[in-house]
Amino acid sequence: MKFHTKQQIIWILWTAVITLIGLILFKYTPMYFYGEDILFDASSHMAWSSWGLYVLWFFFDNNKKFRIPYIIFASMALTIMGVQRIIAQQHNEIGVMLGLAVAGIAIIIPRWKEFFKEVKF
Repeated sequence: MKFHTKQQIIWILWTAVITLIGLILFKYTPMYFYGEDILFDASSHMAWSSWGLYVLWFFFDNNKKFRIPYIIFASMALTIMGVQRIIAQQHNEIGVMLGLAVAGIAIIIPRWKEFFKEVKF
């Protein structure tokens, strides 16, 4: 197995573990204390969908001409899903944003050095 492929699998697995920990902290813990019908718990639909789109990104990242269309597609899919979760009253804006924050943090943490090397403040 190539080093790059092995590294991607490690990133994917760490992202899944961190997403699970984030959902335990921000979804299941608030549900335990406030009941299962709360709206401000983190949306697991948003977190796991973001993880799935992140996994798919590794296939589209190899071809530079697919990157921008894929980012647009992923953004639209997550926006539609977030709006649907709010309309269905399964979550409020806080829950949707918490789900996205959990996913974003879970994606950034395993690639911390890479992320901050590319992002200049």
